[in-house]
Amino acid sequence: MMYHFLRKRWLDFRNGHSIYLAFVLTFVNFILIAYTFAISKLSFLHGIMDNIIVFALVFIGIYVPAAAILGYWHRRNQYSVENEAMMQENWISAWTTVYLIRLIEGKATPQETKEITNYLTMILKRQNKMHLLDLQVESEDSKASPSKKP
Repeated sequence: MMYHFLRKRWLDFRNGHSIYLAFVLTFVNFILIAYTFAISKLSFLHGIMDNIIVFALVFIGIYVPAAAILGYWHRRNQYSVENEAMMQENWISAWTTVYLIRLIEGKATPQETKEITNYLTMILKRQNKMHLLDLQVESEDSKASPSKKP
């Protein structure tokens, strides 16, 4: 249990660091380095962009749209490849999908049903989503007796 707790905190740390903190720091660092090298190495920029604020605004004005265009291309062309690779490693999705197929085919055993229901209920409890199970029960009750009002 403690091992899983530590692994989740490690994941939280990496996400917070790489998605938020390191992103901001590296972006600012990137602008500072570009300014230092652009202004000191390109003499024709002397006098035009001696102010780092002006340089940062021009840089952001060019860089952000370019990154957005690349991000759009990535989303349109690479997400399916990444999702397929991730799906091949996602045993929970594979397990639940195989179970659903076996259930449809009438091959699922009561033990399988109990095991997968307990596992998924544990996830719902941990995520404070138990109300989703109540909705399923209400929905089944309303089908059984349509005269009931919610």
